[in-house]
Amino acid sequence: MKRVRLTKADLLSIGLCLLAILPGVMVYDRLPEDIATHFGMDGNPDGYSSRLFTVLGLPVIVALIQTLYCITTNLFRKDRELNRAEKVIRFLFPVVLYTLQIFILMYAMGKAMNVLTFIGAIETLLLLVLGNYLPKVRRTTFFGIRTPHTLANEEVWDRTHRFAGVLYVISGIICMIITVTGMHAVMLLLLLLVTIGIPFIYSEILYRRVKTGAHENSVE
Repeated sequence: MKRVRLTKADLLSIGLCLLAILPGVMVYDRLPEDIATHFGMDGNPDGYSSRLFTVLGLPVIVALIQTLYCITTNLFRKDRELNRAEKVIRFLFPVVLYTLQIFILMYAMGKAMNVLTFIGAIETLLLLVLGNYLPKVRRTTFFGIRTPHTLANEEVWDRTHRFAGVLYVISGIICMIITVTGMHAVMLLLLLLVTIGIPFIYSEILYRRVKTGAHENSVE
């Protein structure tokens, strides 16, 4: 059985998740007993957690999820080292968590921006970062647009991820416009679903074209 080790980058990303405990501890006495931790599509809170769970529980749970993610990706990765794109993507989750934790604490103290504006800003950031780094993700990694066809054909993998990179950047710009103009949160959700779904469809169409082209060349 393959032995899985956590790298320095893994431990740093997990530590960043746990570091999200610190801001809550610093303002613990100023927080209400019940804190809004879930919000509806209208931007209003519809779910609450205790102060202790928000400050300690959420970062610990996310740190455990990040640990599981690191172990899983290391188990399936064939290369020893992550390239730059994979390292950046690995740190996205902890950074978003840390930012989200800060927002929840500020909201609880009445000092946060509009919830929908915050969500739009986070979605914009994620789309732009992923759009820049997706084309650089290798087929040997656990991350990416992993379908039977992208995994089976390196050309399909590369072209799909280049296409997705451009699409994500365009969607990020659209998301920024939606956020700035204060449009409804449903549009942000639909944009995200379309952006994620289109590359999967593209990869299937591309695979058929590549397979057909290869078959015609072999016949000739």
